[in-house]
Amino acid sequence: MTDDQQALLDQLKAALAADPRIRSAWLSGSFGKGESDAWSDIDLTVVVAPDDLAACLRGCADGAIALPVTVFSHLVHGRIFSGITPAWSRFDLAFVTPAEFATQDGSGLVHLSGEIDAPPARPADRDPGAAGRISRLVHEFLRVLGLSTVCVGREEWLVGQQGVELLRGMLVELMLEANDMPRSARGAKRLNGFLTLDQRAALEALPVPAAGRAALLTAQGEIARLFLANARPLTQRLGGAWPEAFEAATRAHLRRELGLEI
Repeated sequence: MTDDQQALLDQLKAALAADPRIRSAWLSGSFGKGESDAWSDIDLTVVVAPDDLAACLRGCADGAIALPVTVFSHLVHGRIFSGITPAWSRFDLAFVTPAEFATQDGSGLVHLSGEIDAPPARPADRDPGAAGRISRLVHEFLRVLGLSTVCVGREEWLVGQQGVELLRGMLVELMLEANDMPRSARGAKRLNGFLTLDQRAALEALPVPAAGRAALLTAQGEIARLFLANARPLTQRLGGAWPEAFEAATRAHLRRELGLEI
């Protein structure tokens, strides 16, 4: 932890300790998991009684809770007060009730204050929702891929570039899922440590297309072939059903309309 990060954490701890409604506070996020670096923000999980939840969130916004001065702050998902200081240090305070806190994974929490016990660490079993997420991801990939004919037909090259980025993002998501790294298990600003060296090399080798037909089709084809080659065995490993008819229809559609083989 850098001096600036420690100073911010000390300010946050002091502000929360001064409010008797705060039942417990925990360092979470990358610091809680032991994965932080000099660019990490400070994430805290704050436990309050259900009757105090709304008032504490208002207190963060109106200054009743003496948090560090911010140049920007907002409420995320109705429960996370997120702020940026004048020095561009960042912090997130996630407010939960004791019952909600008891369901969290205790392995990524470091106790800061309060007498509430940490919840138990969750077993490292595969997420039971993985098969459903992969199925939705595959269907969405095929849908977006098939819509590329519209962009080409209209010569909407900028929209086509956006579509390629969507496809690339879904390929990254697929690879992370294959590594047992669903979105909930990783930070939003990290990828390197969650991908294998081969996966990183494959992604880094993908072309960044210029705004034109040939470049877009080349990029779409490379991404699609890589995605499908990885998605089918992952679906089978998870016991899911592969959308044979949808894949076949999409392949035929691209071949017929664009001369693109995937």
